[in-house]
Amino acid sequence: MDKFIRIFEFAQQLFSNAKTAKQASQIIEGIMEARSPRLSEIAAKMPGNTDAGYKRLQRFLQDNDPREALKMLFNEEADFVIVDPTEIERPHADQTEYVGTLMDGQTKGFWMLTLATPLRGRAIPFHFLTYSSRTIEDQPSSRNLEHFKAIQEIQQLIGPCPIVFDREFSYRELLNSLVDADVRFVIRLNMGANPPLFYYDAERKQRLRLLVAPLNKPKIYRQVYYMGEVCLNVIGIWRYGFSQPMWIITNMEPEAGLALYFQRMKIEICFRDLKSLLHIHKVQYPGG
Repeated sequence: MDKFIRIFEFAQQLFSNAKTAKQASQIIEGIMEARSPRLSEIAAKMPGNTDAGYKRLQRFLQDNDPREALKMLFNEEADFVIVDPTEIERPHADQTEYVGTLMDGQTKGFWMLTLATPLRGRAIPFHFLTYSSRTIEDQPSSRNLEHFKAIQEIQQLIGPCPIVFDREFSYRELLNSLVDADVRFVIRLNMGANPPLFYYDAERKQRLRLLVAPLNKPKIYRQVYYMGEVCLNVIGIWRYGFSQPMWIITNMEPEAGLALYFQRMKIEICFRDLKSLLHIHKVQYPGG
């Protein structure tokens, strides 16, 4: 009973109508009991029989937009916003219209893009967006539109608060969109098989070679051009015990951008906890 009361009080902060808040609290408790994002499994843990719970859940989603309620959880005093992409497997959803294939090109599923703010070493989600290879027609340009759509939807809400991304977002189209929209960002570079090229000038006359010694002191390159197009700062740091350096790009002051990324690294455990709670085991995550 105490747990339900706390959940109901929380739901009241998101939904002003008492009846709606009660319905939301039952759904939230169902999610916590089911530890699953699937509606059928959530309904099975709600009060009453499963069929009735599923109908109540469907009616609730038709009458309410959870994303609008989540925006109320945005922390205006947060130092930054975290963006995290997650692969959600749906191996048996052959006929589900929003399900495509994941990064391996075989497993059925979709992506959920979650935005959150840090709080006491953890992260509080306040917005999300879903898409798949089917809904974006598997085109990189379409992926960029989906990513930037999420930023546009919350840009007025977050104001000048910087956004900290991970390696999945280090591509030219998104960087251009962020710069054009005056969004402050910090992104870890994807230094895989085809690392991006940097130049000292926009004409690509002088190529920059990123070098950093294996010391606990960052190397900073100011006002260089990502792929010869996007002007930003690059920071590299190679810590003891790591096989390779970590590279960060930002349109903020380099030292400030690096400090924000280190803060993100400290709270990534929260996302892992959340994914484990909901049995979302297949994730896109830094380091594997």
